[in-house]
Amino acid sequence: MKNKMVFLMLFIISVLVAGCIGDSTENSKQQTELSGVLKLDGSTTVYPIAKTASEEFMKLHPAVTIDVQQSSTGEGLVKFLAGETDISDATRAPKDNEYAEAKQKGMKLHMIVISNDAVGVIVHPSNPLSDLTTAQLKAIYFDGTVTDWSQITNGTKKGKIKIYNTDPKISGTAELFNTKIAGSADKQYVAGTTIIHPTPLMIPTIRDDPDGIAYTPVNWINSDVKVVKVNGVAPTQQTILDTSYLLSRKMYMITDGAPVGLEREFISFILSEKGQNIVQKEGFIPVT
Repeated sequence: MKNKMVFLMLFIISVLVAGCIGDSTENSKQQTELSGVLKLDGSTTVYPIAKTASEEFMKLHPAVTIDVQQSSTGEGLVKFLAGETDISDATRAPKDNEYAEAKQKGMKLHMIVISNDAVGVIVHPSNPLSDLTTAQLKAIYFDGTVTDWSQITNGTKKGKIKIYNTDPKISGTAELFNTKIAGSADKQYVAGTTIIHPTPLMIPTIRDDPDGIAYTPVNWINSDVKVVKVNGVAPTQQTILDTSYLLSRKMYMITDGAPVGLEREFISFILSEKGQNIVQKEGFIPVT
């Protein structure tokens, strides 16, 4: 009888201890579960990755809310420096004046590469042109010495070239194009160009204009338009990764200092295998 009582006491104690451990584990899980709010804004190019990744991240962490907006790289940095967002999506590095403003406000701009990307030059599918040199693009967009398609198609196509661009003051896409083609982000376009914003609108614009030429991030490009090689090189995964394609670039998320807390967890998710699969599904080239 005595042995039975001892066994019963030990059993009850073990159950109580197990219950305490279970409660402790559950409490620990609740304490470590991510929660909070993140706000992102910036590049329209980065937006699809940020948006899809945020939706998947919130499924994994229901107590987290991520608000993802899009404007442009420049406009996103304005909001970020004003303290309105936690992460700024960008397709270029911050400019000197943006670094200076950040320093003045006690902020340190920190860039994390989340994807590889490129800017493609596009024309109407009926256009016989298949390749343009840097010099020809500069002559069209900046010098005004090439104004008719006959000048660069050996007469197989005639008509005034209709030029479409976006604003390099706010667009990382335009800044890259201007820098690589004209040598300066601030180089003025020829008179008569048409500003299109945001850059995805370049696709329907060129689709409907047989005389048009434009540039846009390659992930937006579809069969409605024709991609033109630049200096004989097409924007493929290989040429973008090895940067033999002139208009190759990186995509970034910018934080104030190295990311911590919820910012770090979200960006780490994007850089994980699952996150980089999202990058690929959205039409971009993973970094890992």
